[in-house]
Amino acid sequence: MSQQEATLVLKKCKLMEAESKYQQSDEATPQNFKTYKLRFWILGIFSFLAFFQCLQWNLWGPLSASVDAAFDGFGSDTVAMIANWGTITYLIFSYHLVRIMDKNGIRVAVLIIAVFVTVGTVLRAGALLINSDILFKVMCHIGAIVNGAVGPIVMISPPVIAALWFPPNERTTATGCGQLFNLLGNAGSYLQPLIVRSPKHASSEEIRSDIARLLYIYVGVSLVVLVSVAVYFPAKPPTPPSVSSTKERIDVMGSAARLVRNSDYRLTVISMVFCISVPAAWYTVLNFSLGEIGIDQDEAMGIGFLSVSCSTFFGILVTRITDMLYGHLKVSLIFLMAFDIAFFYWFFLLTWGCIEVTQWQVYVSIIFGMSLNGATIPLFTELAVEFAYPCSELVVAGFFTFGMNVIGTVFLFLFLIPNIGYDWITYTLLATSSVSIVLIVFVEENYRRTSEDKQARVKEDKQHRT
Repeated sequence: MSQQEATLVLKKCKLMEAESKYQQSDEATPQNFKTYKLRFWILGIFSFLAFFQCLQWNLWGPLSASVDAAFDGFGSDTVAMIANWGTITYLIFSYHLVRIMDKNGIRVAVLIIAVFVTVGTVLRAGALLINSDILFKVMCHIGAIVNGAVGPIVMISPPVIAALWFPPNERTTATGCGQLFNLLGNAGSYLQPLIVRSPKHASSEEIRSDIARLLYIYVGVSLVVLVSVAVYFPAKPPTPPSVSSTKERIDVMGSAARLVRNSDYRLTVISMVFCISVPAAWYTVLNFSLGEIGIDQDEAMGIGFLSVSCSTFFGILVTRITDMLYGHLKVSLIFLMAFDIAFFYWFFLLTWGCIEVTQWQVYVSIIFGMSLNGATIPLFTELAVEFAYPCSELVVAGFFTFGMNVIGTVFLFLFLIPNIGYDWITYTLLATSSVSIVLIVFVEENYRRTSEDKQARVKEDKQHRT
């Protein structure tokens, strides 16, 4: 037997052993489950941390004109590159952080997020104490790398928290809150021009002072969140909320091997990657696209803020409805994606001059397009988790977030090409969204995890009656 064949046999043995453990765990399923009000603290503190981490990722996009006026060398290429560190570091650190989470649990993972985000804010703010544009620029890059390094934990934690702390009829909503509040960080970043003035209304020195004030505020906020997580953020509840939350998950390598062979999961992941990655990356450079049609930084602030806010709250509404009427994830996704494409096509016609540009059309096309797009995130996630059960939620979420960051990295690197312009962005939005809706049509729904929870609940009800 060759060394390659021996390696394959060893992998199969490990996978069979992991699946055997899962099957054996069925016999020891506890019948008493409980939910705790504490779950809302867990979800709340994580959601705010996810929001703040994303805000730091998109720190400079909404302030592009101001930071370029206040510091030398902060053009569109620098702003795009600083944002791109978030996707690059994801690709580098995702595997290692998944292993850390798998070994140490959610408390350690969330504490790591809080520490790294705090270090990133301190590095940027500290650089302002030395009057050097070069040092400040370097620290902004390093701060973005540190902040982006924990992006994998932020993005894959919501389904894990939902599975550990929430009952089946709240899981999609919990997953949606964790993911969509991370997205809401983009909206927070578009409020920054309320503190940092534009070059139209202030001198470069006044803008530098505004930026310093903003960065010092961020240091204070990050320290408060860090202390809150350190003081109280338990790894799991004393009693599980459902039968599926008690099941031993297949380990990381076993889950990866099993998921690669699951065609429905593969289609779902590819569809999600194409649907979400480009619009998510576009938020960081939205100013440049809007500038091409005569929308300045201050007006872009309003569009960016409203589009992300509506996306978040509409997404949470959709997840709540989905929890109440579970079993229609595929149809819901197709419906959302079809209207998403329609609004992106409207914006495409505006940018290419086919329709006369008016303010209300820009607002409506972007806000509705991005809202519908954001609402698909938790639905994709829940569908993927259902297909993959009993594979680890860490690996399930890890695959599609890794793919999203690959596409996001390529998208943002394109801004480094000299004289490329911004017309290609709307083509990319339409192309990726169209591919996504075609792929999801071929997926066959299978609700393995929910079916097991329902069966356990029916069995428990029968025992109570007797």
